[in-house]
Amino acid sequence: MKLIIAEKPSVAREIAKVVGAAKGEQGYLTGNGYIVSWCVGHLISLAPPQDYDENLKKWDLALLPIIPQEYKTVISEGTKSQYNVLKFLMEKPEVEEIVCATDAGREGELIFRLVYNKVGCKKPFQRLWISSMEEKSIAEGLENMLDGREYDRLYEAAACRQRADWLVGINATRLFSSIYNQTLNIGRVQTPTVNIIVKRQNEITNFLPKEYFILSADLGEFIAKTRVEEKQQAEQIAKTCTGKNAVIKSLEQKEQKENSPPLYDLTTLQRDCNRILGLTASETLAVAQLLYEKKLLTYPRTDSRYLTSHMESSTLKLIEHLLAQNVLDRKIRESYNISKVTMGRIINDKKVSDHHAIIPTQSFSDEAFEQLSETEQSVIELVIARVMSAPYEPFIFTATKAIIEIEGVEFTASGKEIRQIGYKFLDGEIKETNILPTMGEGETFSVLDVKAEAKKTEPPKSFTEDTLLSAMETAGKLMEDEELKEALRGKGLGTPATRADIIERIIKTGFVEREKKNLKPTSKAFELMKLLPEIIKDAELTAQWEKELYDISCGAMESEEFMKSVNLFVSQLVAEQSKNPATADFKTQRVEIGKCPICGGAVVEYPKSYSCATGKGGDGFAIWKTVAGKTITQNHAKQLLINGKTSFIKGFTSKAGSLFDA
Repeated sequence: MKLIIAEKPSVAREIAKVVGAAKGEQGYLTGNGYIVSWCVGHLISLAPPQDYDENLKKWDLALLPIIPQEYKTVISEGTKSQYNVLKFLMEKPEVEEIVCATDAGREGELIFRLVYNKVGCKKPFQRLWISSMEEKSIAEGLENMLDGREYDRLYEAAACRQRADWLVGINATRLFSSIYNQTLNIGRVQTPTVNIIVKRQNEITNFLPKEYFILSADLGEFIAKTRVEEKQQAEQIAKTCTGKNAVIKSLEQKEQKENSPPLYDLTTLQRDCNRILGLTASETLAVAQLLYEKKLLTYPRTDSRYLTSHMESSTLKLIEHLLAQNVLDRKIRESYNISKVTMGRIINDKKVSDHHAIIPTQSFSDEAFEQLSETEQSVIELVIARVMSAPYEPFIFTATKAIIEIEGVEFTASGKEIRQIGYKFLDGEIKETNILPTMGEGETFSVLDVKAEAKKTEPPKSFTEDTLLSAMETAGKLMEDEELKEALRGKGLGTPATRADIIERIIKTGFVEREKKNLKPTSKAFELMKLLPEIIKDAELTAQWEKELYDISCGAMESEEFMKSVNLFVSQLVAEQSKNPATADFKTQRVEIGKCPICGGAVVEYPKSYSCATGKGGDGFAIWKTVAGKTITQNHAKQLLINGKTSFIKGFTSKAGSLFDA
């Protein structure tokens, strides 16, 4: 008998359909020589410090660093019953072989191996590696499984990542919390992310606007412009040039081609869903996961924007299938020309690692679309639009740039004439605007008028989840070390699968708050970033470790060598920061957001709630920051305190995993 272990019950049920395991039992399905069960995410985690030594319950500088010789694991309290089911199944004498069917990636590998090792199982296992929940994809995956030990290197990299994060998180959090007499959550990835937001806010705060002037010369058939910095100069040029002749000094015309954007990976999908639909990164991931489990979308936790060569034919058929559905606008279906599709634009074997780009599946249909929630429909519509446009012919236009001299002052006029609308017809109509008249060098035009418009330079914009995800993804671009830059290219801070959780975590821990779409650092974040050493809050640490973790996964570095360097880092951090511990407390300003409905006192913000300032001994009023998986913002809490209810909030998650609004 063969035991298949998936990551979630929903995935297990789909696999069970394919293998014929139809009989439901407590925690698993069975039939046709198969048992199919699941992990419910992480069943096993690394043990807390006190499991190594009871004295480590106490947070004390003298007890740091905490570096285990061998790492212990514990069974997660909330999922202990499912672990016991898996242990029972693994130990059944009739189970001769196991299939690891957790999500096909580094973290999925870790989830399975931790359970396998905790049970002490020695039975052989194979690896199921799929990117779609469609029956055909599952069946093909089952036919082409590899020996599980082929993925030992991937597991080693995952285990090293988990242990390194544990070491930095436990030691740095206890170190700085002990020094500053307050719980300060420090993380290898979350702290540099907070630092990015703090740096941006400092740039905004310290920004000094500078006035400048745009001069617009009306030449009858078109407008030419130039920029000057001083008001007096602008007024003088406007006065001098009005009524004079303008001479075409040079004329440059170039045909330019703009290819459509590549397919979606998780990060670019999250960015567009935030920018266009107003969804948070966490909400987008939840919706994409549901669409995957409904067999309408391929595996969402991917960092690739391309497909493999063997998918070329099936993807072309997918596009034809989508054109046959009524979800697409009628004009698009009628105008879309399949002969203008070049599949080579989206095919690149070298740029596909664990999983290919996110695309709809052949299971998508008008009927399936109608069964989706409004949010799910909006997300899959974006994915459909992208798979239709990505391989389509390019947008081609002629760009014209004219340098025009008026009384010794150079003005510029730019024009753009569309030659081929290409993929942009999918975005709607594009008007041919700003076409310059036919002209030649040396030709003159009368200057009818020159106007000077005062403008001011603008500060950088606050981060939204869209722009923060981009900053996290490309964190290495600011580095000078080319090798580290390359390590972060396509990786950055966190992974596509974890960035949403990181953003939610820094909000829940009180370092960042949402103001409509913007993400703003709190006073706690500013203070902490002032205190922390650069190595903890800079992206270089993550870059170096990501490079080494990748090297471990492909056999270019030993895990022992990596862990030795992490241990040394932690030891040096503790030694250096403990030399001169601060005497002052780390102060956090508690922000009053309203009045307590019980006692009339102040309701203030805490890391996990908006509560009455009377504290634990007071009246107990609290609005928790997380309700049904959704973060309750400060603005929501203010609305509750003033009106007794909030405005409409999207993206709650039920216990069954379904999204709902309230």
